[in-house]
Amino acid sequence: MSVDAVTYQKTIEQIIRENESRIGSRDTGELGKDDFLNLLVTSLRYQDPLNPTDDKEFIAQMAQFSALEQMQNLNTSFTATKAYSLLGKSIVAYVKDHSTGEVTEVAGDVTSVTYSGGKYYVVVRGREVPVEDIIEVTEGTYSSWSNLAQFTGLIGSLVNGIVYNPLDGDMIKVSGTVRSLQRGIYEDYAVLDGVSVEIAGLNTAIKTTDVEYVRNRLITAHENGEYIDIVIRDSSTGKRVPVTAKIASLEFDDRGGIKAVLNEIHVPLDSITNIRKPSEGNGGGNGTGAPGGTDDGPPQAGGNGADAVDDSEGTPADGQDGDGDGN
Repeated sequence: MSVDAVTYQKTIEQIIRENESRIGSRDTGELGKDDFLNLLVTSLRYQDPLNPTDDKEFIAQMAQFSALEQMQNLNTSFTATKAYSLLGKSIVAYVKDHSTGEVTEVAGDVTSVTYSGGKYYVVVRGREVPVEDIIEVTEGTYSSWSNLAQFTGLIGSLVNGIVYNPLDGDMIKVSGTVRSLQRGIYEDYAVLDGVSVEIAGLNTAIKTTDVEYVRNRLITAHENGEYIDIVIRDSSTGKRVPVTAKIASLEFDDRGGIKAVLNEIHVPLDSITNIRKPSEGNGGGNGTGAPGGTDDGPPQAGGNGADAVDDSEGTPADGQDGDGDGN
């Protein structure tokens, strides 16, 4: 065999130059770690056996390969963090169709994140958008500005808040025990139990004045533990507000009035004006807040809720004394 046939040794730089046209057609537009490894192996395969690659040069190339791999792993981790931080955000991106070369604009709220082919995508209106194609990020249409985690200390507390009618702006002050927090479209809510109210009627599309029908509908919802749409009334102001809740206890008086203790009523977090932790001797207050109540735990806190409504203008100390006396 002629020595001239093996004396020509390609360098990595020469191989890269010879493959520039092929590399230019890649979707990523850049060399990956697999390409680097293939180049290294190709270089070793075509080396001159009489003058092989120096071991120091080989070690240096391997070090470069390791550094490239770590950089790409770091970039993948960064892209993942960026993608997940976009959940709920509104984005604008220009996405290129590689089959036609056409570029289209995609805009909307990010609903999920997917990972495919070593790349992260955000899903907007059912379409996968590469993170690197995003050019603008704003607050999502349905995102809430508050962080619910900062309000977790409210759970189990007795609070005063306000429910309102979005149609006419009427407001009614309510009080109860916070059982949970709920994120909403435009505002976040504290979900209250043991809220004493006066019911004005049902909140249905078809208005009815049939007292017996309203009575039976309320009793059925109470006995079955169902959510029901009702209208509550503030007897002192005459204002009425529609709410959705479960009825913990129900009482009808001789004059046709309907009093109830509601559970799972949503009160805007921004409307909460007073916060009290239940006292250790709270057991005495469980009697009157939920007349004729069920065996559920949350309604028993209704007595405290009723006191808080009546004494909302007073001091927290008065409310606590009322609970301890069993009012």
